[in-house]
Amino acid sequence: MNHPKTRLHAICIALLLFTFFNCRVEAQTPVPAVNEIIKSLTEHPNKAILYDYALVEPIAKSKQSETIFRELEAKADNHELRARVYGLKAAVLYHQDVDPTNNKLGEEDRVSAATKSAILELWKKVMNEAYLSGDDRLIAVASIFYGSSCSIMKELELAVTYTVNGLELNEKLGIENSPDNYMVVGEIFYKIREYGECVRNSIKAFKLFEAHKRPGDTVLMMFSSNTAALGYHRQQQYDSAFFWYQTSLKMATALKLDIWKGIIGGNMGQIYYEQRQYDTALVLFLADHKFSTEGKLYDNAANSLQWAARTQVRLGNKSAAMQYLREAFGLLRQTPEMFYLRNTYQAAVDVFKAMGNYDSAFYYNTKYSALNDSLERVIALSGLAVSKARANDEKSRYHIQSLQKEKEKQVFHRNILIAAILLLGFVAFLVITRQRLKAKLQVERMQQDKQRMQQEIASAREQLKMFTENIVEKTSLIEKLEEQAKNKGDSSEHQILMSELSQQTILTEEDWLKFKSLFEKIYPTFFQQLKENSADITVAEKRMAALTRLQLTSKQMAAMLGISVDSVHKTRQRLRQRLQLSSDINLDEYIAGM
Repeated sequence: MNHPKTRLHAICIALLLFTFFNCRVEAQTPVPAVNEIIKSLTEHPNKAILYDYALVEPIAKSKQSETIFRELEAKADNHELRARVYGLKAAVLYHQDVDPTNNKLGEEDRVSAATKSAILELWKKVMNEAYLSGDDRLIAVASIFYGSSCSIMKELELAVTYTVNGLELNEKLGIENSPDNYMVVGEIFYKIREYGECVRNSIKAFKLFEAHKRPGDTVLMMFSSNTAALGYHRQQQYDSAFFWYQTSLKMATALKLDIWKGIIGGNMGQIYYEQRQYDTALVLFLADHKFSTEGKLYDNAANSLQWAARTQVRLGNKSAAMQYLREAFGLLRQTPEMFYLRNTYQAAVDVFKAMGNYDSAFYYNTKYSALNDSLERVIALSGLAVSKARANDEKSRYHIQSLQKEKEKQVFHRNILIAAILLLGFVAFLVITRQRLKAKLQVERMQQDKQRMQQEIASAREQLKMFTENIVEKTSLIEKLEEQAKNKGDSSEHQILMSELSQQTILTEEDWLKFKSLFEKIYPTFFQQLKENSADITVAEKRMAALTRLQLTSKQMAAMLGISVDSVHKTRQRLRQRLQLSSDINLDEYIAGM
């Protein structure tokens, strides 16, 4: 494929020369006075231009440009005139930095970074003044001129955004657009891979050129028809692509432009290649290479050769493919072009794989992937999604400025805005008040919950105290019974009673559950801490720990658990070991501290 760069440069040069020098004055034309410049800007009969191109060169080549524009800006007393003055100043700055009369092909974008930044800032001022003027015609003209300037400086996102805005606005106003603008927009859409829009704008440009039949339009018809063909080609609509390629080829033939006959033929060769008509494709690629070499377009010649190398691989001619590949790399060393270099890397992968040299194939595949990723990233950043977003933003600004013309609607919208702000403030007040009330209720609920919890703990503490006292009373009663039984002698009946009393469990399972429930309300983390200190602690040891926390005596514990005092001591000893307490640590104090 012929890369858009070469063709876009050619188109930009053709348009620049046509538009800029069509109304050129002679080199020695004196610098017009400030009042004459203002008269030209405000009274020019051609409303399709922002400023007279005849003004640009004499001002740019004079040494008075800064003074002239200071006076012009001071005298510009309305939005329209200020927009035209800023546009003229941008054109003069460009001319001073890049003299279009001395440009060679591909040099029209050599403007310095500082000058480009200044020019873009001036165009922003142009658009602001155009929007403020409320003049739809001025907005459309300013947008198209802004887009053309950006196109020349390779600011493609801005170029497509503003040019399309201007073209669409003119269409709404019923004003015919220049086919040159549709052609450039079609080229830019192709570059950012919006192929449908590329085809639509390119065909529209072709038909307008055909209808106007101006001198020099044939070459522009050739450009636009080739671009339309490329758009169809990328969408794999090969019949439509062939139709427009043939149309473009007829123009090139009529103009006797062999180099373009080769380029268009090379584009057609790619379709034949994709359709596996390799013999036909090879002839076209070699013709493209021949004409491009003769025209010293070495990058395009290299691209044709890498396609020829791929074709020879498919035809089984490996040595010819290698020869073409080496020649392609040599041409790209003379005129580097990254897109064509990427294509040539891909061709190298195909050739070396066919020859069984997989190390070299892998090497070139790595270089292809790195370069392709870099190029695709650049294309993605210049995608139409960003341009459409910017276009929507500019359209919104245009609508806002148009509404400013209508005083009644201004007042209405202002009142609506005030009402909306008041309503928003009221809603915000209600929301804040509700949030504060909600927070207050939440604090009150928290206080109530805290108070309820404190009451539950106090109640549980009281119930546990009563429960414990009841158990102690039972224990005392049993002690008394034991004492009475001892005093009545050692008869067998008395001994049996003593045995039953000694084995009596005052703290039953039901009592334990009730006890544990009350205990946990007072000491909620007690049993959890025991589990953390010793994961395999037993139920008996938990009960012993709980009774120890209540500071009961060993005798009371024994009576409550239905075990002997000696068993209590043994259980306490096991609990000490389970908790891994040293001999110098008091068990009661340790448990009390939990």
